[in-house]
Amino acid sequence: MRNLLKFLFISVIVAGGMYLAVCIHAKDSTDQFSQAVNQYNFLVKREPRYIKIDNTNAKDKDGYGNYYYNLTSYDDNGNPHEVEFMGMGKLKQNHYLQLDTKGSYVYSYKEVFKKDMPSDVYTKLNTQ
Repeated sequence: MRNLLKFLFISVIVAGGMYLAVCIHAKDSTDQFSQAVNQYNFLVKREPRYIKIDNTNAKDKDGYGNYYYNLTSYDDNGNPHEVEFMGMGKLKQNHYLQLDTKGSYVYSYKEVFKKDMPSDVYTKLNTQ
């Protein structure tokens, strides 16, 4: 019985350490595995990020009109983050979006205007 408890304790410690390592790695990665991990990553908070649509790099990977975007987003403090998401159709060129994100995972997006975003973020989006 004592060996079983010791085995369970060590297993929990190892599994927790592995989960922590994966969460740290996935924090700002944009691949599909990292996005899936970020949905449940307790090290990352859910926050809005802002982007300016650039259709030059948009790709219709599946052929159904869903365009994939890989862009630089900015949080409320003006820090840059790479983000990859799928838009339902081709989005309007040079429009601003607010992404509801957790790490690199995008829950949703909506169009915003200059007055709805921090001024330093607006400045950074227009100097790209």
